[in-house]
Amino acid sequence: MTRRLHRLLLGLVVSTLAFALTSTLASPAQAGNVAGPASIVNRLTGPFAMNDTIGRYNIVGTDLGVIWDNGRGEILTAFGDTQSFNGWSLLYGQLYYWRSNVLLRSTDRNLADGMTFTSHAGRPGHAKRLLKPNVRKEVTIIPTAGVAANGKQYMTVMSVKRWDSPGIWTTNWSGLVVSDDNGENWRALNAFRPNGGGNKKFQMGAFLKVGKTVYYYGTPDGRWGSVYLARVDEKDIENLGKWDYFSYGRWVRNNPGAATPVMGAPTGEMSVAWNDYLGKYISLASQDIGVTLRTADKPWGPWTSGELVAPSADPYTGYAPYIHPWSKGSTLYFTYSISIGYQVYLMRLPLKR
Repeated sequence: MTRRLHRLLLGLVVSTLAFALTSTLASPAQAGNVAGPASIVNRLTGPFAMNDTIGRYNIVGTDLGVIWDNGRGEILTAFGDTQSFNGWSLLYGQLYYWRSNVLLRSTDRNLADGMTFTSHAGRPGHAKRLLKPNVRKEVTIIPTAGVAANGKQYMTVMSVKRWDSPGIWTTNWSGLVVSDDNGENWRALNAFRPNGGGNKKFQMGAFLKVGKTVYYYGTPDGRWGSVYLARVDEKDIENLGKWDYFSYGRWVRNNPGAATPVMGAPTGEMSVAWNDYLGKYISLASQDIGVTLRTADKPWGPWTSGELVAPSADPYTGYAPYIHPWSKGSTLYFTYSISIGYQVYLMRLPLKR
């Protein structure tokens, strides 16, 4: 809690300055690259952002912006730890009230100037907490990926046991949760992955839906591990026993321990999508050097080793790139969190064939 509070307080002072600086710093694209460099389009959350998230949703600071198409003409965006003003928190010696996770919706298809939010989960004026953590066992519950399947909305979430050093944290488990009402209410399924054995490889991840098949790219907790791949028919997504795992070029049923890496370490928060312009599958991922873009002809690869499209200093303290599903043509858009300011931005990434 102290770390989050300090980060938000610092951010409220410097976020506007950081926005101005990072918008003008651009690293030249290297010869042979298929993308880059990425640049800021607009700030989506917080004070002086394009969306009045303070007045409309009671969101002062937040991060992540896990994004997916709900299959009904809307984009759903789930955020992680979220701060807001709440006088009661002063009784506990804290300026901001903290809640674990919130959700906003958007129908904005003109992304050239940013992404406008059109509704939210919760009562008017307040984006509610989606999942309540058990504070005796976990610090928070964080969304890591989302997908529409079977006419429902699914998210993977991680139970954070503790925050360790920067880029390293420890989870209790990851799990699958579902919403039957377009993200308004969520319930946990009996689909938990304890942080141990083969399931340690799938504590975080990214969804990719191809036809009726749902692929899930998993990583261990933190930003240090390799990427592993699982798949399941969407009708069986709630049954972990029916998931297959990619192992040395073949699929193995119900054995996450058999999964072998499809992308290298260190990889943190990531997203995967099909890109019509390049005619390839693409992945964006947090790494210690910044955001890396990889491409592949098939979901399981082989994936390229990756190219740097947003250096760690441009924008400074950035992490968690999530591809906007409605990106078209030679421009890729993605949400991106910046620690200084503790806010979420929309980024633009030019692509080259």
